[in-house]
Amino acid sequence: MLHTIKGRLTLSFTLLITGLLIVMLALTGSLAYHMLSELRPRIQGAFEESQTLNEKNVLLNSAGYIGERLYPHLQRHDLPRLDREIEQIWSWLPIQSFIVADPERRIITDGTAANPRHGQRIAIPSELLPQQPILRSLPDGHRLYFIIGKGSRIAGYAVIKLTGASLQTSLGMLDREVTALWTSYARSLVLGAGLASLVVVLITIFLVWRLARSLSHPISEMIAAAEGYADGNLDIALPVRSNDEVGHLALALNTMAQELKVNQRRMRHLADYDSLTGLPNRHLFQDRLRHAIQSTQRHGNQLALLFLDLDGFKSINDSLGHGLGDEVLKLVAQRLRVSVRASDTVARLGGDEFTVIAEELSDPQDVEALASKLLAALGEPYRIKGHDMRLSASIGITIFPQDGVSPEDLLRNADDAMYQAKHQGKNAYRFFGPELDTYAARRLRPEQTLRDAIERREFEIHYQPQLKTVDGNLAGVEALLRWRNPQEIIQPGEFIPLLEDTGLITQLTDWILGDACRQIAAWRAADFPDLTLAVNLSPLQLEQPNLADSLRDTLGASGLPPEALEIEITEHALLHAEQGQEVMNQLRRQGIRLAIDDFGRGHLSLAYLHRFAVDTLKIERGFIREAMTDRDSANTTGAVIALARQLGIRTLAKGIETPEQWHWVSDQGCDMAQGYLIGKPLPPDRFIDWATNQRVMTLESLD
Repeated sequence: MLHTIKGRLTLSFTLLITGLLIVMLALTGSLAYHMLSELRPRIQGAFEESQTLNEKNVLLNSAGYIGERLYPHLQRHDLPRLDREIEQIWSWLPIQSFIVADPERRIITDGTAANPRHGQRIAIPSELLPQQPILRSLPDGHRLYFIIGKGSRIAGYAVIKLTGASLQTSLGMLDREVTALWTSYARSLVLGAGLASLVVVLITIFLVWRLARSLSHPISEMIAAAEGYADGNLDIALPVRSNDEVGHLALALNTMAQELKVNQRRMRHLADYDSLTGLPNRHLFQDRLRHAIQSTQRHGNQLALLFLDLDGFKSINDSLGHGLGDEVLKLVAQRLRVSVRASDTVARLGGDEFTVIAEELSDPQDVEALASKLLAALGEPYRIKGHDMRLSASIGITIFPQDGVSPEDLLRNADDAMYQAKHQGKNAYRFFGPELDTYAARRLRPEQTLRDAIERREFEIHYQPQLKTVDGNLAGVEALLRWRNPQEIIQPGEFIPLLEDTGLITQLTDWILGDACRQIAAWRAADFPDLTLAVNLSPLQLEQPNLADSLRDTLGASGLPPEALEIEITEHALLHAEQGQEVMNQLRRQGIRLAIDDFGRGHLSLAYLHRFAVDTLKIERGFIREAMTDRDSANTTGAVIALARQLGIRTLAKGIETPEQWHWVSDQGCDMAQGYLIGKPLPPDRFIDWATNQRVMTLESLD
């Protein structure tokens, strides 16, 4: 009983037996009550300020990380992935609502399947700037505004409404503790006053004074601690001197301070590290790269940045699901960690893109050894959930300071070098700049093998039919190169990059165009007067300044009219081939048609295609496959077809393999289709037999 305030006061007040003591104690109790009443709002105010300041700082620091995390999915308009990211962020913060809007401030998604406000405009503060989020407090919580973007590029806006539940819970706990203390004291005061004795008035006054001091001193310590919390110092620990209510309150404040420290560390970790792999994310990577550049400048040595992109990772997600794809990314991260030095930094930028910062280099050969080690580690077999698979990567390398002096320049140039490595055969690394490029020495197959195959005429042209979806009639063919190697089957994805890398593709393209144009002209003169020819050209071929003249001569010699020839190029070639853009303009002036192959793999917009006067859009097979099972993918692909039609651009669906896919693209208004359901690539004699026997693709033949 003596361990509580009530017990101590009861024992003291039993000595009071006179009315004078009751009066004195009443006055003293009133004074103590007044002191506690003044101290109580000070405690609550100081703690509320501490809690609010810490929560605001955490929310503002989180906005930049969330914006960078959402940016690639919003940029690609990948709503399923965007919704999954929003769902995960809901688990981190006390969110009431989460809205993502496009640059015109129209709502894209609120993270729910219903998305009832889609397309509505929302108000965004005019003072909102990139990397400067705005947090506004409301009676029921906070509203956080920030830009989803990368650098100065804005992909959209986000508005998060958060509850004030965390603060209200903490303040409620504090209020209950203080109220209980006050109630206990008041009850003890009344009981003690009834038992007071005039004989021991002075003793009682002394005891009451000591009691008031014993209460106010620990509470003053709590006020000082709460003010320290408001200043961001969460390391203050209050002494717990007793097992009474004051001790319980001190212990509660210590516990809340520790919980705040844990939450702060967790939010800092989420802001700097990738939640899937545990690697530094883009934000922390950029910070470490800046520090690495500063350190390299001080010590006068070299710094290398390696940009890694997994080859064919999208096919793993498409065929085996995102869950297994995430497991692959975890294993890739582990292999990268153990393959680098302790002083190197491995980071995940997003998706299947990783970076390595290698400091304190004395020779570029050290970077080559590191890149080779990374390729070997990633190339080892993977076994995940019963699936055996192999992966490779393409690596772009930049060296500081010769390849760039800023983090942005180094990353951009490493990205370009990575695309060169991917374009030239994948499973390789490439330095930025020709003076350090030793990639040619690491080709998958020697150049002489290709030259021998050309001399032995092992390459041949196969033709794959393209049908009109409106009536099933044969509209055209695509000429595809095949290698008839007697020792093994070699896929086009293996030898075509090697042909481009060695420059032999130009020699073969001249033969393909000449032979295919003569063949199509003959078929048009016989039974198929409207047949067209599609031929794919690489960026290397588009850079040939005499391509337009060569094609004009080829068409003249074969008798094929220019409008019957369609040249296919990739999105990457359209965006990066500077000389190629002028060549494409020359082809257009001759009447030759232009098509974009595998639209959807890159980030090219339909408006950009219209600016280049593109005639045909070949939709990548993955879009068609996903449209069969995913409503959002179906809506996106259907919108692409509809918008292309409004722009006067024809659409062709690739990879049609099932009747359901044929019916779906037909219903969407896609102009043409191509795939194994319609017909495989065939040599000329077998193709003409197929075309003669099956002039029209009927619904009965499909089903």
